[in-house]
Amino acid sequence: MSTKQNGGGDVAAERSKASDGDDAGGGEDRDRLSALPDDVLVLILLHLDTKNAARTSVLSRRWRRVWTLLPELRFGIVRQSQHLWDALSVSDVPLRYLLVGALVDPSPQSLAAWLLTAARRVSGELILINFVTERNAEDSDEEEATERGAFELPCFEKATSISLDLGFLGISVPPNGVFARLKSSPSLVLGDLGDVVSSPRCPCLQKLTVCHARGLDRISIDSESLQVLELRNPHGLRQLTVVAPALRDLSVMQCFLNEQNQPVVNISAPQLKSLKWVDTYDPSFVHLGNTEHLQTFGTLFFVYGPHGFTQNRACLMLLPRFKAIENLTLSLVYMLEADNLQYMMEDMTVLPDIKCLHLIVMALGHAFGAGPFHVLRICSGIQRLILVLSTRFELKEETACSSGCICDQPTVWKTEELSLNHLQELEIQEFRASEHEVAFVKRLLNWATVLKMMTVTFHHSISDSKAKELFQMFRSLSNPGVCMEFYIYQEFRMRFHFEFVHFKGKIVFNVAENSKSLLRA
Repeated sequence: MSTKQNGGGDVAAERSKASDGDDAGGGEDRDRLSALPDDVLVLILLHLDTKNAARTSVLSRRWRRVWTLLPELRFGIVRQSQHLWDALSVSDVPLRYLLVGALVDPSPQSLAAWLLTAARRVSGELILINFVTERNAEDSDEEEATERGAFELPCFEKATSISLDLGFLGISVPPNGVFARLKSSPSLVLGDLGDVVSSPRCPCLQKLTVCHARGLDRISIDSESLQVLELRNPHGLRQLTVVAPALRDLSVMQCFLNEQNQPVVNISAPQLKSLKWVDTYDPSFVHLGNTEHLQTFGTLFFVYGPHGFTQNRACLMLLPRFKAIENLTLSLVYMLEADNLQYMMEDMTVLPDIKCLHLIVMALGHAFGAGPFHVLRICSGIQRLILVLSTRFELKEETACSSGCICDQPTVWKTEELSLNHLQELEIQEFRASEHEVAFVKRLLNWATVLKMMTVTFHHSISDSKAKELFQMFRSLSNPGVCMEFYIYQEFRMRFHFEFVHFKGKIVFNVAENSKSLLRA
């Protein structure tokens, strides 16, 4: 995580008290580093993890207190909660960032003790992960959470963001108190969630994410400030009520899929601009309210499925609801074993009038041309296409399909022409140049007759030599006047890119700073 430079004004007064009379060395062997002002030393220590920063206290009396002035603390594996309490108790400097990355099996009592100290200092973001050992989260249930006990979350009056991954620990909230500055709660799991995050308790809350929470059969949120809400796989949820006049981004994913009873959902968000729905949908029980301002909608669709397959029902019922939107994000999902399955794409007969299609293909090694071709055929007026060849569920070794696999059927996409005569921008992500990917991209570029801009991000497995071949391939497929950018992963993290414009057969490269030229025409 990059070092944050803002928010340091709160600790200026504290730093000015630092030991001006402490030893800084002298004579010919004077320690010039220790002679620097506290503010500068703090900036240096921010580049270290907290454990190593604290070790500098043994250098001299001058360094003894410098690490305690840090506005950000990051802890890795913590096996004793007492160590956290000790570290937090040595200073009153406000913390704009506190990360406890792996707290190993704490008791509710020890967790509550150091969190109470943290509540007095955290003025920004708090992230806590409870690392649960010797347990399988998939096999656990609410009873284990009850057995391990619960603790009361103190009131973080100055915190702006709280993220808690508590494993099997239960949690309660104080009956009184206001989280006055809380703007973001990325993973706050609470028993009475609605009471905690609604306006009276969190008047400034702007973002809330609830993931894999247990014991939440009902969520009722009434918030004047909430702008972003994400709900992912809360076990046992049966009723959802949201009244949020400022809400602009809502994601509901796998909240009700495993419930036998019909969920009851009521959403009142008149300013909603982005909706992602990967869940059960029945307009008799799910009421989304006014969506006239919606600009972006996201959902998924299984390309092949067994007879009587119902998982696509929500997608098919929701898509006709939106007549015209700016952006559609559609994930096409393939099952690992496609034997004896049926082609489901023909059930999709209508899409909203859209300008940008974000198409995510999770092919798992299958041939996938038929699915995207069907989608493009019924929204051929798009102006921009983002094609993601997703490796989210990537296999360690891509294996060939079985002899009975139907993934290459139907084959009409290989021969039928498609006129994408409005498509001007194309972006391809995670391109690995597999046989199936190359075959589809060649057809796609043949259909995109008025393309002006193309961006390709290669998968991190693409070597330099392979990239050279792919540059030549795209060069041969591109029309004159198409501006292209290529992004290449370097050491799995850094990306550098090449840009070129194809003018009458000539490729002109502009190589980005800190990169190396793979090919220059």
